[in-house]
Amino acid sequence: MKVSRASRVIGLVLGGTLLAAQGAYATEHLAGSANDSTPCSAKLVSTHEGYQVHADGDTIKSQVAAFKIGTNIADSDLWPTKDGYLIQMHDNDVHGSTDGHGLVTEMTLSQILALRTRHFNLPIPTFDDSLALKLAHQPGRYLMFETKYAFGDRAYLDLLADQVKAAGMEDHVIIYSAFPNQLTYLKQIDPNITVWYKAGSVPPLQQVEGYDGVMLDAEQMNAQNVALFHAAGLSVIRQRGGESAAKWEAFLATGADGLMSDHSKQIIKWCRNLG
Repeated sequence: MKVSRASRVIGLVLGGTLLAAQGAYATEHLAGSANDSTPCSAKLVSTHEGYQVHADGDTIKSQVAAFKIGTNIADSDLWPTKDGYLIQMHDNDVHGSTDGHGLVTEMTLSQILALRTRHFNLPIPTFDDSLALKLAHQPGRYLMFETKYAFGDRAYLDLLADQVKAAGMEDHVIIYSAFPNQLTYLKQIDPNITVWYKAGSVPPLQQVEGYDGVMLDAEQMNAQNVALFHAAGLSVIRQRGGESAAKWEAFLATGADGLMSDHSKQIIKWCRNLG
């Protein structure tokens, strides 16, 4: 089962298949115990770049921390290296978040792995590192990755799909992008991959036909738009925004399925109050 269609979202958060983790990176001292915090089941909550109180974003530690506070989804960003590997970093320019200089797309994997994050001195994870996380294989847990312009090269999308399938993570990975051609291609090569369109404006239904969800700005989130996409069988997720009790109530009034947040710990508390 997977986070794909609005009519099944809540059941998917509660369900899923427990799969065996693969890979060497997800060591026990990072992953911790198997089920420290049950994910909120009332709504999908995606922690933007992972939970960053004691970790830099887009790292294994921030993803583990996100799951441990009870979020359903740990978010990150993917980039291809010059020699054709997929790594995680928010921007193509490594200087923004690491001790290095240059562009991911112009560096080799070995150069990327030599870097450390700026504040907490953490290693840069590959895509496979996260796919091997034990917590991400558990029921109700999902990894969410944004693909950006560099994935216009379909060879990287082929690689992405192959790695997800090899890890047995098709039911636990969500790919989202502002580039619909990438999502369309992913669905063509692997219909089992969940894809969400990150919309800059409310997209026409024909543009998102065959996708699993849409991510709307807070300004676009209203009951009418949510109902439109629900009727077409798509999940509706709110993109990032400042959080307050009033904004949470406004979000609930739309009937949307979930949201991405930089304030996930507070959101989880409100989410649990829903029962």
